[in-house]
Amino acid sequence: MSLWKDVVLTFENSLDDAACVFQWTRKPVQHVKIKEINFSASIPGLFEFWSQISQNLLSLEIHGSYITEANLLNLLLQCQSLESLHFHNCRDTFITGKLFSNDLVLSHIKLAMPNLKKLAFSENSSYFSDALLDRFMALVVNLTYLSFSGTTISFHPGINKKFYSKNNGKEETKSSELVLTFDCMLQHIAKHSKTVEHLDFSQTLIDDKACIALSKVAGLKLYSLILRSCEVSGPGISGLCATQSTLTELDISSCRRITDNALSSICSLLPNLQKLSIQNCRAVTDMGISYLSQLCCLWYVNLQGLQHITSLGVENGLLSKRNETLTQINLSNTRVTEETLHQLAKNSPFLTHLNLTSCKMAVSDSSLRVVLNSLLHLRELLLDWCISLTDGGFDASNLTVTNPAIQEDGNFPDLPLEVPSSKLQENCTLADFFSFSGLIHLSVSGCNKLTDRSLQYAFRFRELRHLDLNACPLITDTGLVALSEQNRGIEILILNYGKFTDCAMIKAISYLSRLKRLSLHGCLNLTNLTLKAIERYQLRYLSHLDISHCRLISLEYAFLFQLRMPSIRELDTAGLE
Repeated sequence: MSLWKDVVLTFENSLDDAACVFQWTRKPVQHVKIKEINFSASIPGLFEFWSQISQNLLSLEIHGSYITEANLLNLLLQCQSLESLHFHNCRDTFITGKLFSNDLVLSHIKLAMPNLKKLAFSENSSYFSDALLDRFMALVVNLTYLSFSGTTISFHPGINKKFYSKNNGKEETKSSELVLTFDCMLQHIAKHSKTVEHLDFSQTLIDDKACIALSKVAGLKLYSLILRSCEVSGPGISGLCATQSTLTELDISSCRRITDNALSSICSLLPNLQKLSIQNCRAVTDMGISYLSQLCCLWYVNLQGLQHITSLGVENGLLSKRNETLTQINLSNTRVTEETLHQLAKNSPFLTHLNLTSCKMAVSDSSLRVVLNSLLHLRELLLDWCISLTDGGFDASNLTVTNPAIQEDGNFPDLPLEVPSSKLQENCTLADFFSFSGLIHLSVSGCNKLTDRSLQYAFRFRELRHLDLNACPLITDTGLVALSEQNRGIEILILNYGKFTDCAMIKAISYLSRLKRLSLHGCLNLTNLTLKAIERYQLRYLSHLDISHCRLISLEYAFLFQLRMPSIRELDTAGLE
C-alpha cells in the first residue's frame, strides 16, 4: 500500500482497455495522467470506470487531449480528494475562452474539490486568458503551486491599456477572454501570498520589471522558483532574492542575461538554497561560480554548458573544503580538468549523481578510476562522448578496496543479499563489486574506444537499471551477451548503431526479462528474428522499442509484431521497408 501511493497511472490514446482493467479495482489510485485522448464525444463506460478510481485521486494531469466542457465537468465532479490539476498542451480545450463561464457550474466544481491547491497550465500557447485564469483560481482556497511554463503571457503595459482601458487595469472591468496578462496573475498571487510556495514561469517573457513587481508582493515567501529560458537578468534576480530568502530551489537555466553579479546576489541573499540550476547561462565565469562557496545547504547544482568556467572556479566554489552536502552535480560541456575530478572524489564523498558528458579534458582512464574508487555512493554516472576513455578506466585490477564495510582483518561482513560465486571470477575483484554495487544509471554513449573487455569483466552492477551504449562501435556480440547475463535487472538499454547479430540479441533478450525500453536504431545486422525472440520470451514490461533504420527488418513484420505485443506502446519503424 505504501508503494502504491507513488504510482502514476498513464492512460494514452484510448481509455477502452483501461476501463476494462480498472473498472472494478479496489486499489486506491492517487495519480493519473491522461495523454492524447479525445473526449469530444461520449465514451461508453467512461464514468462507471472513472467513478471507481476518482475517489482517492490526488493529482490529475491532462496532456495533449481535447475534452469538452461537459466531459471535463463530469470528470472533475467525482474527484473529491483532488489536490493538483495540470493541463499540458490542451489548447483545443481552452480555444473558445468560454470554459466554465457559468457561475453555477463553477460553484459545483468548487464544492466537489475542496482540497485543490496546485494548478499548472503549461504549453498552452495563446489560448489561455485572464477570464479562464479567474475561473480556475476561483476553485482554489489555499494555492501552494502555480505553473505557466511555456504559456504565452503578456508583460507589456501597452497590452493592459488595450484590453483594460479603465484605470489602466482590470480591477473594475470584466476579465478579458482574449489575453493572459501578468497583472492578472500578480493579483491572484497576492491574494494567495500566505500560502503560495512554488511558482514556474519557464519559457515565458518574464523580465526584470515583472520580477521586481513579484518581489514586492506582501507576505510572499517562496520555496521554489523556476525561470528557465526567461528574459531576467541581474536586477530582477537581485530584487527577488532580497525578499525571498526562504527559497530552497532556483532554476534560471538558459537565461542568457544572467552574469556573475546575479550569482553574487543569489549566494549572499539565499542562505537556504539547496538546488540551483544555471545551465547554459553562458555569461557566468569562474568568479560567479566561486560565490557558491557561501551556500552551505546546496546539494544539487547544474553547471552544464558554462563554457567560460574552468576547474579553478569549480574548485573554489564547491570543492575548496570537504563538502558532504553535495550529492548531485552536472558538469557536462564544461572545461574542467582531471584535477577537478580528483578534488571531487576527495571532498564530496557522498556524491550520488555525476554528469560528465563531453568533459573531454576531465575524463581519462586514470581520473575515472579515482572517481569509481572513491565515490562509493554513486547511483548515476554519465560519461557520454568522453572519447579518451578506454577499457582501462573500468579495469578492476587498478581499483583498491576502500569501502568501509570491509573489516580490518580483510574479511567481509554478512551481506543482506547472497553474492553468487560467478560474481567473484578471476577478472573481477571485490573492490570492483563494492564500487559498483549501487550504480543504477550508466551512460557511455559515444565512448568509441570501449570494447567487449569492459562489458565482460567490469560491468557487473547489481542495481543497474539504465545503460546507454549508443555509438560504441567496438562492442560486439561477445560483450553484449556477457553484459546481459551479468546485469539481468536492466530496464532501459540503448544499443544504437551496434554491430550485433540476431544470435547475440536472442541470447540477451533471454536474460533481460525486465526490459521496458530497448533502442536498436541503426543496428544494420538485425533481422525479424530479433522481434521473434521478443515475442518468444514474452517481454511483458517492454513498452518502447526503436528499430528505426534496421534495414533487414521488414516493415510489414514490424506492424504484425506490434499487433501481437499489446505491451508495446511506442514502436519506431522509421527507415524500414
